[in-house]
Amino acid sequence: MDASIVPAASVAALLIVMLLSASPVAATSGPLLVRCAKTELSACYCGRTMYDRQELYAVNCTGTGLSTQKSLDVLLNLPSETEVLIFTGNFMSELPTNIFGPNSTMDKLRFLDMSNNSIQEIKGKSYHHVSNVERLILNNNKIGLNGIGFHHPRVFSNFESLVELHLTNAFADEGVMNITTDLHEVFLYSNLSRLAKLHLEQNKISVITEPLVFCQLPRLLDLHLSNNQLTGINFDIKCLPHLRFIDLEGNLIRGLSEEQFSILDSVQSNNKSLAIDLSNNPFSCGCNIENLYSWLRTTKVYVRNSDSIRCIQDLPKNPLDPYAAYRNDCPTPIRTTLVDGNHGGHKLVMLFVFCAVIAFLGVVVYVSRFGLKRLRPEFNTSRKIHYTTIGKCEEQEIHV
Repeated sequence: MDASIVPAASVAALLIVMLLSASPVAATSGPLLVRCAKTELSACYCGRTMYDRQELYAVNCTGTGLSTQKSLDVLLNLPSETEVLIFTGNFMSELPTNIFGPNSTMDKLRFLDMSNNSIQEIKGKSYHHVSNVERLILNNNKIGLNGIGFHHPRVFSNFESLVELHLTNAFADEGVMNITTDLHEVFLYSNLSRLAKLHLEQNKISVITEPLVFCQLPRLLDLHLSNNQLTGINFDIKCLPHLRFIDLEGNLIRGLSEEQFSILDSVQSNNKSLAIDLSNNPFSCGCNIENLYSWLRTTKVYVRNSDSIRCIQDLPKNPLDPYAAYRNDCPTPIRTTLVDGNHGGHKLVMLFVFCAVIAFLGVVVYVSRFGLKRLRPEFNTSRKIHYTTIGKCEEQEIHV
């Protein structure tokens, strides 16, 4: 065999491997996605792949940086068999009416991810023919509220089968104060009767202007409100007969009232199961944290990460009584058995210091009264000492 043939064959094989490895997009498992055949979808990958633990036909346009017009070209030319659409990292400041086309055949679409697309406005009729979508993800956008609940209250009205709605960091900062009022209108007119999971993390929600905001979601199971600026549970949860989890981690809760504790216990009793996460909140020391820990000892509500709940000493601290500054505000005397965020076991430390001081004083008294006599040198002052003159000494030495 000609020796020159071997290197050529090796190079050819290497080129084939490189081409095969560069063309498809690997999924988590199962078949690989390949470049879509349509010209309008040339930046995306299409094919059957594993998603949500099942093999589905997916179109993946992640991080393609498409402009608004090219984005619309993609959305208007999706294959009819598409079950998963991942369309993230593009530029679509506004979703026009019928983004999938007026005669869309997207009846098989079940999972729709449009995160991180700089979306600022969604028209009331933007989503049509999405009756089978089970999960809608709109995270990390800039959706302007500005009365969206009044101008476009039916924005989610065609998602008849929606089970999960992800709106983490989805809204613009302007108008965030009225977010719950606008969402209440949207939920009221959208008929999200099957929605089980709602994600509203990282939206700077500080005030619940509409306490009944979630009451239009009768089958809601999980409510995610972590990393906002809430100061308590100031919204109605008794109207949610299937609620099983409230995520309030990382808010600004300094304490919960007896009424709020009672409501949580009532919901747990009616729903048979309820969990809540209150970790990473700045609970104030004294009555607030004491009442929380008293409730933890008796409630049947499962409090996630309860061992990590700490309080913050926000008033001047008396070293002899760390809770003195809070005592006047407590309806009943508090038991200083808790710890704050930086120091633990105040009562034990104080007892130890007290005992050490008493022991030290006892040693000082004992040494001052008895110990010095035993340590003092014994001089006999009554002993008579006889002296002789130098002359006598010298005389004695001469005659010896």
